[in-house]
Amino acid sequence: MTREELKQIYYLNKEVKMWQRELERLQCMSLIKGQQITGMPHVPGVSDKVGDLAATMADIEAIIRGKLAEIQIQRRKIIEYINSIDDSLLRQIMFLRNVSCMTWEQVAASIGGGNTPDSVRKMYNRFLEKN
Repeated sequence: MTREELKQIYYLNKEVKMWQRELERLQCMSLIKGQQITGMPHVPGVSDKVGDLAATMADIEAIIRGKLAEIQIQRRKIIEYINSIDDSLLRQIMFLRNVSCMTWEQVAASIGGGNTPDSVRKMYNRFLEKN
């Protein structure tokens, strides 16, 4: 498995957060708008801004569901790969970094045993270079 494949959960999570922020922005827009009464005659043709906004929000919700499903698929692949590693310490490092999306500092603190962020990062990199 390549570094890029191992990093996919991290980037997919970031993408989900991006879409969630966009959905929140659209939801706020729907709350702010109100009906404007101008006394002017209406132009022929009907524009349903609320309907268009609802359709856009539904599309974004579908995208988010798809990305979450993609994360689960990638998560299963990565966990299968991690379980094939013989070294327990390395399995822990790989899981914490790639599945839990922890920083090197968090990985080192979670593992403990005097491991530093630099040492766990080097173990990770050496393993990937060798395999």
